[in-house]
Amino acid sequence: MTALTPRELRALEAIAERIFPTTDTPGAIEAGAVSYIDRALAGPYQHLLSRYRRGLRQLNQHSQAEFGQDFAELSEATQDALLIALEAGQIDLVIEGDDFFRTLRRHVLEGIFGEPQYGGNRDLVGWQLVGFPGQRHGYSDAFINRVVELPPIADDPVPEQERP
Repeated sequence: MTALTPRELRALEAIAERIFPTTDTPGAIEAGAVSYIDRALAGPYQHLLSRYRRGLRQLNQHSQAEFGQDFAELSEATQDALLIALEAGQIDLVIEGDDFFRTLRRHVLEGIFGEPQYGGNRDLVGWQLVGFPGQRHGYSDAFINRVVELPPIADDPVPEQERP
């Protein structure tokens, strides 16, 4: 189940990597944020598919006009500069670029920290980063203001073979 074209996915992967880069901890790519977004655009976020297509196309057009390359092919520093300009609404070619950036950022973060059954948070990477133990039922005592030292778990009603 894929909503975006390969070119659109490359641009989205590059954006996600700059929004939440891999450092000494996993980033958006390892967490499956792009898979989450692509899957959501084919399903519950289908109403945003045309917005994604238009925004990614316009960002690539701007990148081609300014640098002769698609966004995904640019250096990280240049990508960062373009995303800062996009967030500020300073790329005229991208209609409502500031709003598009906020949507991208929100969806990348959903893909990192959301419930894994929706296609992101692969291997519970996001939850491990913030120390969230997942949905647990029947705590014997409250964990308020205490670190929960339990490995993260998730309910997984979607069988592995049905995941994108």
